[in-house]
Amino acid sequence: MSDSPLSDLLPADRLAAALPRPGTWRPLPPAADRATWGRVPVAPRARLARWAEERLAGSWPPLPPDGFEAFGVRGDRVHHEGPYFARRSRMTAAVVRTLLAGPGAATDQLIEGVRELCGEPTWCLPAHERSPRPGGTPAPDPERPTVDLFAAETAGLLAFTSLLVGDELPPEERGTIEAEVRHRVLAPFRERDWPWLGLRGEPLNNWTPWILSNVLPATLLLDDDPGTQAFGVARAVAALDRYLASVPADGGCDEGIHYWWRAAASFFECLEHLASATGEDGAFRLPVVASMARYPVAAHLGGEWYVNFADGRPVLRAAEPGLLYRYGVRTGDADVRAQAASMPPATDLDAPDHSLARLVTPLIDDGWHQARHTPPAAPLPRQTWLPDTQVLTAREQAGDSGGLFVAAKAGHNDESHNHNDVGSFIVGVNARPVVIDLGVGTYDRSTFGPDRYRIWTMRSAWHNLPLIDGHEQAAGRHHTAADVGAQLSATVATLTLDLAGAWPQEAGVRSWRRELTLARGAKPATLTVRDDWHLAEQPGDLALHLVTTGPVAVDQAAGTLALGPDGHRLAVRFDAAGYRAETEERSVTDAKLRAVWGPVVHRVRLVAVRPEASGATVLTFQAARNTP
Repeated sequence: MSDSPLSDLLPADRLAAALPRPGTWRPLPPAADRATWGRVPVAPRARLARWAEERLAGSWPPLPPDGFEAFGVRGDRVHHEGPYFARRSRMTAAVVRTLLAGPGAATDQLIEGVRELCGEPTWCLPAHERSPRPGGTPAPDPERPTVDLFAAETAGLLAFTSLLVGDELPPEERGTIEAEVRHRVLAPFRERDWPWLGLRGEPLNNWTPWILSNVLPATLLLDDDPGTQAFGVARAVAALDRYLASVPADGGCDEGIHYWWRAAASFFECLEHLASATGEDGAFRLPVVASMARYPVAAHLGGEWYVNFADGRPVLRAAEPGLLYRYGVRTGDADVRAQAASMPPATDLDAPDHSLARLVTPLIDDGWHQARHTPPAAPLPRQTWLPDTQVLTAREQAGDSGGLFVAAKAGHNDESHNHNDVGSFIVGVNARPVVIDLGVGTYDRSTFGPDRYRIWTMRSAWHNLPLIDGHEQAAGRHHTAADVGAQLSATVATLTLDLAGAWPQEAGVRSWRRELTLARGAKPATLTVRDDWHLAEQPGDLALHLVTTGPVAVDQAAGTLALGPDGHRLAVRFDAAGYRAETEERSVTDAKLRAVWGPVVHRVRLVAVRPEASGATVLTFQAARNTP
């Protein structure tokens, strides 16, 4: 495969010839096309109509005058972002209401929305602003706009607003949309070398496809000069090539399943826009593009739960399954289509990553509605090994979310949205995680700054890992797993790795070999986690950690733990002579974490009674068949 497969398919001269004349690209029909929008099925129509009505009640939420100061002084992102995103939800709701109920249903709200959004001093979030005042407080510069994720999202929102309901807007408001999107996003995108373009070899993540999934349609819809439009599309294609070169061949997403929906899924949307505008659809047949589509299948634990390494969230309340279905159609993957059709509809329509086009496109996808009419079961593959991402997922029986599930990772501690978690694992019982990865809470200034690894959920001490003489794993690309391998068969799935490199040198870890094996050959199935280590000297203390939702019951004499609620109970055996089981609770105060895990999480510490420089120990996990 060429290093530039998209540019090979769409070189600049072919792009210039293939692109439609400015102002003629129509990926979605306008609200006036009642034959199309009138056929939206009853259930999604009613759901979105209720949501739109709720969002359009009351008045426009104002932006706080001190939102940038709140971030610069206190590190508070929510103070500004709460009303910022509420304003965009209201704009989206006005468009949705018009599509569902017909022209005239929300004209005043549409006009007001355009004026409100286009009147904002900046579309960039304080956390992303690149023009700080002296002292470090970010300050927008209207003459030099920053193109971040949500400036691009706002451009996409307004561009699709103009396409879908432009007939509802006076000429002045349509002109304002065009002028503001060009000034705030399209011109700076073309003229400045942003890090997310990767022009100087910068590491790329979800920012690249997420921004371009908005910039591309805005360019195609609102640029009025053929040469300018062709240059912008070619620049986007080149950046997408650089992003694709950074994606592992196995299609894994080291940013976590939550960000898959703004990494691979946004990349897919870019390919859709390009195919629609040019007629070139060869990119969907690239092997890595097909591999990317399968990550949600591999990461599915069962029911609403997913594997959430890195800054992932284990429940995908904002995921739009209609997009995943189209991805499976384009790549010819029946499992991807089945995964999408088995998913519940998105419930968090106010999430910052729920774009207008992403929300409404499935409404008029007849194939998607047919798939939802008799939804298949989720694929639930027996096991998946991603050798480049170094993640293993395995379950007791293919196609069945009952019993044991394990996900384990190797990797390194400089992954995108990294946690210090080399060698950590998740154990689920009956479609629910019991030994957990906490994931990520509400973002603030410390989340992406030098204090990131002071956040408890990012630290190895709150992952399912050893704590060696008080030393936790350290951040950095060189803190990595070694000798990583997986062995898979019908009866066994095994991941082996050496974790030693994940610790700082002063920890004196010469080797720490971990072997995780899910054995299905006998009933009940058993997960075994074996650790063998050699340290430079005898440690003062040594502990193995298991983070769990609770409740926790300990029988020290028998060397057993019972973890998890009724129906999802996990039985764990440990060496009672060599380890003392201690339990602790931690209150969960962050709203996003609390919404998933509840008010309290638990950590089990298996503390070595006589810590040695060299040793071995085994933990075994089984689904408790008879709940006490």
